[in-house]
Amino acid sequence: MKSVFKIHNPKINKFSQASAENFSLMVVMAVLSIQQDWFSVGNQIQDYRKRGLRSRFVWGNKAKAVKYLRKHSDVLYKEAMICLKYKKKQQLEEELMQVFLQIDGLGLVKAGFCCQLFSGHVGCIDLHNEKRFGISKNVLSFSKKTKPETQLKKIKLYLELCRKEGCEKLWNGWCKHIADIYPKKWKDAHHVSQVHFDYVAN
Repeated sequence: MKSVFKIHNPKINKFSQASAENFSLMVVMAVLSIQQDWFSVGNQIQDYRKRGLRSRFVWGNKAKAVKYLRKHSDVLYKEAMICLKYKKKQQLEEELMQVFLQIDGLGLVKAGFCCQLFSGHVGCIDLHNEKRFGISKNVLSFSKKTKPETQLKKIKLYLELCRKEGCEKLWNGWCKHIADIYPKKWKDAHHVSQVHFDYVAN
């Protein structure tokens, strides 16, 4: 299969890095995708653009995340851009994960997704990928009350899991998987991959 990651991921990276506003919208997309059908996320983003915090899709921890993001997006964006200057991949990924994990309501998986969307690093091991790779959900979660040293261990473990597969392979495999299990909604993996950019750019 042709790498759809190479076609679409650089586009969403460039978009996300262009401004704090774009950065914020990219994170909102990741937040709205939590426990949602990927096909529905585009409409959810459009509703958010019209109604902001009054959107019916912004609730619970998602509301916490969006409120935090709206208040701190400029700082988070600057911190994320600084991370791109790290030459060592490991340091870049660890620091970037720490940036996104500051956001209320954002855990390892969606922080990893944000890293992937923003920079083409890390990846998203969501429920679909947990099943595909036989990974326990407990391994990929912690609360804000978890001790800092334990949080860091969990971050490193998550990064190890992503590196084992590779960010590009995770993206390509997930897009093909979604297209395969929902053939009435998606034409192919290319279609699934393309909307990562279309949802925020259009």
